[in-house]
Amino acid sequence: MKRAAAALLAVCCWTGTPDHGLRGQSAAVAVETEHPRLFLTPAHLRLLKRERERGSDRWHALEAVAGAGVTLPEPGFALALVYQVSGDEAAGRRAVSFALDPANSAPDLRQMALVFDWCQDLLTDSQRAALAQRIAKGLFALAGDQSAPAASARALASIAIYDDYPDAPAAELNRVVRDWWGGRIAPELNAGHDVFSRDDALPLFELLQAVRDATGVDLREACPGYFVNLPIER
Repeated sequence: MKRAAAALLAVCCWTGTPDHGLRGQSAAVAVETEHPRLFLTPAHLRLLKRERERGSDRWHALEAVAGAGVTLPEPGFALALVYQVSGDEAAGRRAVSFALDPANSAPDLRQMALVFDWCQDLLTDSQRAALAQRIAKGLFALAGDQSAPAASARALASIAIYDDYPDAPAAELNRVVRDWWGGRIAPELNAGHDVFSRDDALPLFELLQAVRDATGVDLREACPGYFVNLPIER
């Protein structure tokens, strides 16, 4: 069941038609969407709800495990997804409890961002403030990590709490998009250097989708040749 929720989400949410990229743009990247703004656009959410309505095997597997009370590999992600698709408030509250659990000494920034974004309707004011603060601290903790999973998590977190802190998320999102991708990764890819491993595939595509959905910027346009050849090479 590891990443089963991720696989279900990816099948329903990834679209391949580019909008616009970094080329020719000098303005800061800004988030222009409302919650839920990570992956679950209205069109994507409708697709996932149809998965549930037609009783797909993937949905049954996720819902069965989530409802069984067992420990999930990614409980925040899976339970928050179940809440968004089915409206199961019990699952959503379990996701919130996971994200705020003080026993998680090294909380997963990516999952906290998804819970914050997808469970907005369930968060009390105090929970919202506490979780936003926890996510902001996680951003600073990963600031020096240049790996694809860390950059992706930083982008997701910045998008999730964009409205809750006036400066930090916007600055961090621009560091990921302009400095990390535009200044470091895209030039390497354009030079023919594949800097990503196979394990980087999911965080890479999550980063691309999250940034494009929330800001309208398509990072693939900074290095189109790499993405044209990627399906063949991988």
